[in-house]
Amino acid sequence: MNKTKLSGSRFAQADYSIGRCAALVPAETTLEDVTHPEYFNNFLNLLRRGMTIEVLSDDDKLDCTLRVLRVTKTSADVRVIRLFDEANAPKVQKAELSPVEVGHGGPIHKWRFIHNGEVIEKGFETKAEAERAAEKYTELLKGE
Repeated sequence: MNKTKLSGSRFAQADYSIGRCAALVPAETTLEDVTHPEYFNNFLNLLRRGMTIEVLSDDDKLDCTLRVLRVTKTSADVRVIRLFDEANAPKVQKAELSPVEVGHGGPIHKWRFIHNGEVIEKGFETKAEAERAAEKYTELLKGE
């Protein structure tokens, strides 16, 4: 066993010494794009050796973590330390949303809709108006 010990300057709380950035990249961006040494050219002044970059594309197809290995005046060398792979990811069943309830809340709230015990929207004159708003709300929750 090596008896040499790690010096104090090489051991620190990661939050302060490593650093983390997030890159929300356009849809259709590839792993080859983000690992190209010039991809992060506009942010070289923010990058430091050892930090990580969390990359997520607008279409959610690219989801990875990069480690910055070297930063020069014109480029940054990175390595992939995590890559989400849809084909090998565990399959999760899509959960059903809890129901949205439409009801009358009295003269102040009037017709309203409630989700998970919270009043989401109130003040509708008719039950039909509240039901239409509740349907739109449910569609938004489902991402439709």
